[in-house]
This record gives sequence, structure tokens and C-alpha cells, in this order.
Amino acid sequence: MEIITMESSAYKELVEKIDKIAGYVRENERAKKKDAPDVWLCNEEVMSLLGISRRTLQRLRENGRIGYAIFRGACRYPFAELERLIEESTFNCNPQTLEEFKQNYLLRTGGKPSDVPPFKK
Repeated sequence: MEIITMESSAYKELVEKIDKIAGYVRENERAKKKDAPDVWLCNEEVMSLLGISRRTLQRLRENGRIGYAIFRGACRYPFAELERLIEESTFNCNPQTLEEFKQNYLLRTGGKPSDVPPFKK
């Protein structure tokens, strides 16, 4: 292990800069969410975009994997939910970290994080 020492004033300055960067990132995320239109999709649109059957879509709803709302008796899905689902369901073909490897394992096996056997060192 390597220990690095620095003056407290330099440390405080560094922390302030990191806080400014984090604030900038948070502000940009909020701006992106504000700019995104609130688009709701019907069952057929979601099935077409994801290339899935009606039963698979129903299974996603039942398992809580996709958020939805019911308007006048019909299910509607916010476009942001589709983006989130796709991002969560995408796995890295060449995992570089242990976390990417675990995510790939869970996606392939359909397991939950608690189902992952502990890795031995």
C-alpha cells in the first residue's frame, strides 16, 4: 500500500473541486431529464421495439422488471423505462471488471444478486 500525504489546504481545495464537478454532473443529469419528453408507449409499440411477445411483456410486468401505468384500462410504458430495461439487460461481451462479469452471469442465468455463488480468491 502506498501512502500519500498533502497539506490540509491542498486537500480542502481538491475536495472543493470534486464537489463542483459532482454538482455540475448532477445539474446536467437534471437538465437531460427535463429536456426528455414524457412519451408513453402502448403494448404493441413496446413489443415491436423490444422484439418480444405479448406474454413476455406480461411476464416483465408481473416480475416488476418494467414500470407501467394503466390509462383507461390499457397499459402504457414510459419510454425511460424501456431505456432502463435495455441498459440493465445489456451485457458486456468482454468484461473488464469483476462487476461486469457478475452482471453478465446474472443476465445469462436469470439469477438474482443473492443467487450468485461467492467467488473464491
